[in-house]
Amino acid sequence: MIKGLIEKHRANGLLIDTNLMILMLVGRTNRKRIAQFKRTQSYTVGDYELLEQFAQRFDRIVTTPHILTEVSNLAILQGREGAIIRALLGKSIDQAMELHASSRTIVQNAHFLRLGLTDAGMSALCRNIPVLTDDFELHRTLAYEGRDAINFNHLRAWAW
Repeated sequence: MIKGLIEKHRANGLLIDTNLMILMLVGRTNRKRIAQFKRTQSYTVGDYELLEQFAQRFDRIVTTPHILTEVSNLAILQGREGAIIRALLGKSIDQAMELHASSRTIVQNAHFLRLGLTDAGMSALCRNIPVLTDDFELHRTLAYEGRDAINFNHLRAWAW
């Protein structure tokens, strides 16, 4: 299943949800920080490496302004690492394909009340782009709609 999604969507790109994008940036900044940083301590260095390897199978990363805002607000490190993670975020933004929908449009999405702005935005925008998430409710919603969504826990199991 996952291999088929990669082949189907390689050129379309991969949308990475907020928590996993934070993991990617923290891991790129300092792998040792993964276990110490509040937002990534539930992950391992192996999870980070799996995420990087999986993302590299796609031609590009896809994102939304709402994901980027959450990442920017939550991926806060101090000192030298703070400067590094901001620079990496800037580089990621520069390289990513950013999909846009106004918040006014997103709140009209049927899933807004249950999922919130960022996740409802993904539901509204990612018709032909797979979403990689560790959020069970978002994954379930997208899968129910027939969208290509990958739960990171399933990716972990597939990698074994």
